[in-house]
Parts: sequence; structure tokens; C-alpha cells
Amino acid sequence: MPRQNLLFLTHRFPYPPNRGDRIRSYNLLRVLDQHFDISLGCTTDEPVSSEQKQHVQQFCKRVHVAELSKWPRRFRAVKALVGNQSLTEAMFNAPSLHQAITQWHAEQAFDQAVIFCSSMYPYLRNEHFKSTPAIVDLVDVDSEKWHQMSKEHSFPMSLIYAREAKTVRAIEKVIGHNAKLVTLVSDEEAKLYRDRCEPTSPVRGVSNGVDTTYFAPLPTETEVSPTATIQLVFTGVLDYSPNVEGMIWFCQKIMPKLRHHGDFRLKVVGRRPNSAVRNLDQIEGVEVVGEVPDVRPYLHSADIAISPLKLARGIQNKVLEAMACGLPTVVTPQSAEGIDASPGNEFWIANNLEDWVDTLCRLADSPALRDKTGTAARKLVESSYSWAAKLSKFIDAVQSTPRASKISSIESFETKSQE
Repeated sequence: MPRQNLLFLTHRFPYPPNRGDRIRSYNLLRVLDQHFDISLGCTTDEPVSSEQKQHVQQFCKRVHVAELSKWPRRFRAVKALVGNQSLTEAMFNAPSLHQAITQWHAEQAFDQAVIFCSSMYPYLRNEHFKSTPAIVDLVDVDSEKWHQMSKEHSFPMSLIYAREAKTVRAIEKVIGHNAKLVTLVSDEEAKLYRDRCEPTSPVRGVSNGVDTTYFAPLPTETEVSPTATIQLVFTGVLDYSPNVEGMIWFCQKIMPKLRHHGDFRLKVVGRRPNSAVRNLDQIEGVEVVGEVPDVRPYLHSADIAISPLKLARGIQNKVLEAMACGLPTVVTPQSAEGIDASPGNEFWIANNLEDWVDTLCRLADSPALRDKTGTAARKLVESSYSWAAKLSKFIDAVQSTPRASKISSIESFETKSQE
């Protein structure tokens, strides 16, 4: 049978896979390419090189990348504030992308659309796509993230975040009554979405995977003495608020206590370190490495990986990647969400400051325990977290017989935003 004509919309150019959303969208694109003819539409607020675009084009029959300029984007955000539109939707709204996908649809109607994140769903909100079945990968319940941030910040940001939570939830609710299928990054996140939005559409948890060939232990391991320097590593985007707050807390509260126990060192690796993260370099034992072309050498040279996030939505790719490299990994309960691992066996969960210190010191004192945990972590990832296995549910859903899906009008969003 001929391959279906599929529209794939994502809010960021999906390559390189160097942050959580790109990792998921890139691997989703690669798996979809095995079954469908894909037209990719996306926005970007960063330069996209010709080499990066050529790499993505091998999976698509056509690609449109809409650049988001700073000042028009801010103008749309201000305009959204005086109306009922979410800031997220406004800031990812690109007229050229609307035009491109409408033209593509006119040339050859799409059989289905796969929408990555709620901010891209409004692109289908017009008469042209009224009968196009949509599968929406929300990934996380973004409205809940904004709600939590509103509780943790003071005025005026608390008010802005609370408003964003309300307007984004309005979109999430509309999606839950109109999409052919809604997916999220874990069963826990799917349950949260059902509880908050009461969808009538089917909802499934579809976990992230990891490239176990790319992220793998080194062929040979070096013996580590109990008295040797203990190298910790954190990887993640370093201007993302939950990462920043987690690292500030860890470096200021945990590192001084660890340094009393032994020679603990921490390397903080990731893109776009902001000033607050760069200042952590002044804390004894902390090195802010920043952006690197390849995080694997830093994972391979570490003794223990950490993820001290207090606010985390969905599954953490950084944790899976460290586990795939055979690293013992210590995480908060929030960072452990969606990873079906046994605490104390395949990873360690620390609930508070004392847990963090005790767990890290215990691992530091026992190379055998570190090796045991890292080996178990690698086996778990190999057996349960390959991308092909994790996305099989998603592909099955897209391949099933599509049904007509009514796309709500602009008025529907505005009405729900006022509820």
C-alpha cells in the first residue's frame, strides 16, 4: 500500500538532539520516516546551518523552517497578554509556516498530522485542516509546569505564570476533546493530564528512549580507589529554570558538605549557561564547563551522575543517557518520574539534603557499589529503553485507520480561556 502523507509539526528544529524536546522529536522523526512520507514544519529561534537542515531532510520529502525574530515575537507576546491567547502559542506563531503547510495541504491533502507540543496545535485551527486527524504528543502537561512556577515566584512573575497556566490548560483541554490520540512522556504524566483536563480522546503514556549504541560505557573500565577524587557530572540546558535552580541548590547546599567528606568535584555541562550558573564556578569543587560538542567524554570520565531537579515534567533524558553509559546516577523523586527502575539497584533516589549527602558518600566509598549500580542501569536501559521499542505504541496509533477530527475554532480557545 502507498505510504501515508504525514504532516509533522514541532516547535523547534529537531536537530541536533542536544536538549530534551529535540531528543524526543528527532527520534520520533526518524522512526516515523520508516513508515510515512513526512512533511516537516517547525519554528526556530536559533540559526539552523545548511548541514543541519540537510541531515533532517533525509527523513522528509520537504521541510519548512520558520525563523522567529526576537522583536516580532515579543510584540506577539505583548499582544497575547492583553487578550486570551497563551504566551507560548503567540511566541511560536509564524505566518510563513501557516502559509507553507496550507500550500502543501492544497497540493496533496495530508492523511494525518502529528503535532509535537501543545503550542503547535493551533496551526491546524483553520478550515483547511478541519478534517485532518491529529495525533498530539503533548510530552508534558505544560500547564502544570506553569502552575508550579507561579507558586514558586513572587509578583509580577507569579501572576504571569498563573495566567500562562490557565491559557495553556485551555489548549490542552481542547486537544483532549479533538485529537485522535494524545500522548505524554510517561504513564504518570498521562494520569496527570486525565485528572486535570478530563479528555474524551484516548490518552497514552509513551516514554522516551535512548540511543544505546551512541550512549554506551567505554570498552574498558579503570579501577577507582575509595580515596580517589570523586567526579560528579550534571548535563542539561543551563538557562532552563528547573536546571538552574537545581544546580544552585546542589552547589550551594550539598557540595560544601561533600567536600568535608572527601575530594568531590562537579562538572556542570550544557548549553547556554546563564550568569547564575556561571557564578557557581566560584564554589570550591565546581567547574562550569558549558556547551560541548559531545557530552559522552564527560559522562565517561565521571564516577557518579546527578539530577537534583525539584521541578521536572516527564522523563529526564539526561538520566537515561547517564544510565546507558553505565554511570551510577542519583536523582530527586521528580527526576525519577517515568523511569521504571529499582531505587538502590539501577539508580538512587535522594529525597532531601541528608539523603543526597549520605547516598553520594556511600557511593564514593564503594567502587564496587558504583560498578554494580552502573552495570544494572546499563542492562535496564538496553532491555527496556530503546527508541524503537518505546515508540512502537505511537507508530501503531498513527498507522491505525484514521477518523475525522474536528478542529476547534479560534472562538473555542478564547471561550475556554475565560473559564
